[in-house]
Amino acid sequence: MDYQIEADWQLLNTCNYRCDYCFFPGEILGEKLVTYADAGEWVKAFQTSGLRWLVHLTGGEPSIYPDFVRLCELLTQEHFISINSNMTNSSWADFATRIDPARVSFINAGLHLDERNRKLGNKVFLKSVELLMQRDFQVLVSLVSTPKVLARFDEAVRLLAPIGMFPVPKILRGSYDGKLYPDAYTAFDRRLFRKYAHMARRFYEPLQERRAERPTIDMFRDDAIIYGEPSYKGLSCEAGRSFVRIDPRGEVFRCGTSVSLGNIRDGTFTRATAPAPCDTSYCFYFCQKYSKGEPARVTAQSRLYRSLRQSGRRALAVFKSDLG
Repeated sequence: MDYQIEADWQLLNTCNYRCDYCFFPGEILGEKLVTYADAGEWVKAFQTSGLRWLVHLTGGEPSIYPDFVRLCELLTQEHFISINSNMTNSSWADFATRIDPARVSFINAGLHLDERNRKLGNKVFLKSVELLMQRDFQVLVSLVSTPKVLARFDEAVRLLAPIGMFPVPKILRGSYDGKLYPDAYTAFDRRLFRKYAHMARRFYEPLQERRAERPTIDMFRDDAIIYGEPSYKGLSCEAGRSFVRIDPRGEVFRCGTSVSLGNIRDGTFTRATAPAPCDTSYCFYFCQKYSKGEPARVTAQSRLYRSLRQSGRRALAVFKSDLG
């Protein structure tokens, strides 16, 4: 794929699911859907930048965005896309027939077991994934692996078997059920995660060999970080030049920083001219792709320890006593 810059575009906040491990609270996911431009205006904005883009569409749930398929169709005339979706919207049937698979890097189909059971969404999910596979799109079925989900992983394997797919275990990050992950995984959880990660790599390996480029959201190596997320701070990074983050308004950022590089929608975006040391944290999948050098291992426990040291000795004493 011949692109010059990649964007992680949070197209919207709104989502029809309420997964208990989501980074966003329910009040944000339940926001009324707001659009800041129509499909033609967004694509014109990307064209005006003078760059060829690989745009990762995420949310919220991107497929519920008005004229989602038209947006993808117009973007893929000159650019490339990848998508993160729960695959529940009926627009996927239209997508499969109107979009050129060669312009789509990958589609991460999130299999959220509890929400699907609650909303009876398995049939729609399976039908959409199967149709995309038949049209030669690269589809990865991911499963955010809470301890409860790891215990039910075989259920997901059986669910996907009739359409010839296999779930990829995706690392659980952040606070969940009062604990910080991935640090809070037990030894048993980690054994299960390694087992299913190995099986997923074996399943997808023939499919990956057909592709010139690995997916940016590369979950196949998640078992390498089951003891804690890596830290890329201080490493030289292409964020700002070869990668940016875009919010629903079109505001562009280097990655996790709050300093804007302009707005893609109003034509004020200016990309960086050179790599720079990482000074923040973001989604480590993009860090893996755009940082240079080996990251440090920083566990959630050590992050909390540093934070408490700054808060005062009393808080630190309580933390130590809790550790036993």
